[in-house]
Amino acid sequence: MVRIVTDASVRYPSSTFFNHRFITVAPMSVQCADLEVHDSPTADLRGMGRLIQACPTGVTLEAPSPEAIADLYKSVQRESSQIISIHTASGLSDVYKNAHQASHQLRGRMDIHVIDSETMSLGLGLLVQSAALASERGEDFESIIRLVRGMIPRLYTVLFLEDLFFLERNNLVSRSQAILGNMLGVVPFLTMEEGSLIPMEKVRSRPRAVEKLIEFISEFSDVEHLGILQYQDTPTEEGRTIAERLRVVYPSIPIATVCYGPVISTHVGLSSVGAVVLEAREDGA
Repeated sequence: MVRIVTDASVRYPSSTFFNHRFITVAPMSVQCADLEVHDSPTADLRGMGRLIQACPTGVTLEAPSPEAIADLYKSVQRESSQIISIHTASGLSDVYKNAHQASHQLRGRMDIHVIDSETMSLGLGLLVQSAALASERGEDFESIIRLVRGMIPRLYTVLFLEDLFFLERNNLVSRSQAILGNMLGVVPFLTMEEGSLIPMEKVRSRPRAVEKLIEFISEFSDVEHLGILQYQDTPTEEGRTIAERLRVVYPSIPIATVCYGPVISTHVGLSSVGAVVLEAREDGA
């Protein structure tokens, strides 16, 4: 059967996938000097505040090297020679690029298909979970690749954050814009576009940001899955509000709530809230 490889910033909509036998997770961490916080599908943001304070100009995101990923592929080869490797958006991490290099090292010895998810966190988890379930059903290598690639254009991610210095560190705004925005209490919205986080619009308060988030999600007429991204692993008051409002709009759609984790926090900070939408397929698609 086909095996799935992903990276540690993945978040699953279902807790039963934390140790799924068809999924192998490549390690990732965030570092600053001698401090290090490891990510995993169940990691929260404990330790990230101290680490970010120790490196006010920016922390280092450590993706596994091509050699480390190649070794991971070799370990999976004992179970299957067919691997679909699905990773965090290339605009957020080097893990996709390194996985691609690793697959070339093993060309001719294994069938490895590397996919840039163009998403992150729970969006990545929806792709990985769907691929693993398809492998369980006995679907073949090419069918699972088509399934995953067909889902990517239907995934939407939007979130808001309060500290604009995270946008500055990732070259999305200038330092002067970050300082002024923080002084004025600007709350920017970000969305994923072609694998990168892009500022979309801004509001002037966090409650208004919650309303804007709900408005954005409610515009989808046909939804397959919803997820809420937040800064802790238990539902926040904002997370509960968003979930309750969305259940009125989509009463039969599952809504997962997850902490986006250490790796993604390097891009969006320690107090962000967001959502992931998987739009339903059109009839006949």
